[in-house]
Amino acid sequence: MGRADADAIVANGRVVNVLTREVYEATIAIKSGRIAAVGDVAYTRGKDTEIVDADGRYVTPGLIDAHLHMYHSYLGVNEFVEGLLLGGVTANADGFYGQGIVGGKDAVRFFKDAFDSTPLRLIFVVPTLAYLQNRELGLQPAPGIEVEDMHEMLSWDGCFGLEEPPFIPIVDKWDDFLGLLEATLEQGKTITGHAAGADFRQTQAFVAMGASTDHEAVGTDEALMKARAGLRLLMRQGSGAFDVPALVKVYTEHKIDPRQLAFCADLASPEKLLHEGTIAENIRVAIAHGVPPALAVQMGTINNAEVFGLDKEMGVLAPGRHADILLVDELTDFSIQRVLVGGKTVVEDGEMTVKLPAQDYPGAFFGSVKLDRPIEPGHLVVTSDSGASQVDVRVIGITQGSLVTDERRATLRVEDGVVLPDLEQDVLPLAMVDRFGKGTGAGAGFVQGFELQRGAIASSVNAVCENLVAVGTNTDDMAIAMNCLAEVGGGKVVVADGEVLSLVELPLLGLMSTEPMAQIAAKFDHAFEQIAKLGCPLRSPFAQLEFSFACGEIGDIRLSDEGLIRVEPCERLEVVLSA
Repeated sequence: MGRADADAIVANGRVVNVLTREVYEATIAIKSGRIAAVGDVAYTRGKDTEIVDADGRYVTPGLIDAHLHMYHSYLGVNEFVEGLLLGGVTANADGFYGQGIVGGKDAVRFFKDAFDSTPLRLIFVVPTLAYLQNRELGLQPAPGIEVEDMHEMLSWDGCFGLEEPPFIPIVDKWDDFLGLLEATLEQGKTITGHAAGADFRQTQAFVAMGASTDHEAVGTDEALMKARAGLRLLMRQGSGAFDVPALVKVYTEHKIDPRQLAFCADLASPEKLLHEGTIAENIRVAIAHGVPPALAVQMGTINNAEVFGLDKEMGVLAPGRHADILLVDELTDFSIQRVLVGGKTVVEDGEMTVKLPAQDYPGAFFGSVKLDRPIEPGHLVVTSDSGASQVDVRVIGITQGSLVTDERRATLRVEDGVVLPDLEQDVLPLAMVDRFGKGTGAGAGFVQGFELQRGAIASSVNAVCENLVAVGTNTDDMAIAMNCLAEVGGGKVVVADGEVLSLVELPLLGLMSTEPMAQIAAKFDHAFEQIAKLGCPLRSPFAQLEFSFACGEIGDIRLSDEGLIRVEPCERLEVVLSA
């Protein structure tokens, strides 16, 4: 009403209105961290009002990522927050499930509180995978969290619902999960979904039980079926998963209402955060594949806010909402000049302008990689007692840009009862070793798609399992790589001919670094250079490695610390088929 002066005014900008999908000249008045008015707001200007000159740039709401796992960035809290803010993301939905698997409820609470101390707005959701892990596949879980922990978290301040409960426990009517979903609905909170591989009937049942989103659609027909059923599609463009080009066809070709379409990254490694961003990259890719720019911005802002019932708080430049605002040079390349959160500038010209509070990680978060004994090469081999000189084997197939695996076959030589890899066929040994002391030991198999010609790569991070994993041309280098990670408390490593070529230490729960963004990014860049020199052409080799292993409903065949498994229908598999 103009009865008090604005704290700040964003002037000389072209506002992208995601409610009406218009772009027009307007100014924005900000008071106490929220938007007071949008339009001709000269009447709100006082002598102490700060003027933020947009200088003809586009003015958009802060971007919202509706599904992004912090721990898959391998970064500490402040480094991850910095990466998101630099990329224009001012709110992120996360439940810290990886941290919960390794560190339990206390770890989830720590990270929630740590995020709440930063400018980034956390949309906290209960990490159902920290409990489920791979129970639906019959695998023994790590300690993680308990059912009662999930109900407690649902009542925490700032909790907006559940993070990706998969559909199998729902359609199979697990009492624990049905009760949790019912409690969520009774509290009027959101159930985000994980519907990888769900068919028509399973999708209908999943939605009937309250699921409202899915981020696992990879094909146009699948996406159309899910959108028609009532699932808002969180179209993923993340590290190792490039799904937006196929999914936007449900709008560009099938002409469905675009309000059913939103964005997420799911996984974002340091180099992606530094060089691409998350939702900003989704917007660029969508525009490049035929989505009008203002609509692409809508998909990365209000459409995501609506998922959690937060459109009255964020995701739109309108009165009463948080003054989370971006100044963007051009919408097509979404080059961000300034980021405001709560009306305060936090990023300008690619640099942070605020200091984030120091994070003091508990000592219990370190030393989490525990092995009963050093790993020997013989622990990682596939054996055959058939006496034959060659055998047929099942092979896990990976594909660039997809987290889905497929079952392939190969004929391999046998020497002294050990089934040998075949570099010419790109059939390489793959292994997972329990790092929690569960007593499950090691699982060994074969994978195709890495194209390594020498050496091995290993990780202590992998979706849902969080065990030690490795792929290589030989088990000697794989064992060296895994033992190296155990010694440093977790990380990523590249080994060749018995020598460690590159090491990225991730001592924080064996999942994340405590180093500054620039240092960790430089280590990853060096690791990727070494992996490429070993022959691997993959754009995201560590992400592809992590998703070669058991991960809920994502098919088709996967390796675990208990051996080879098929996801649907769920069954244990033998690696060796026949002599």
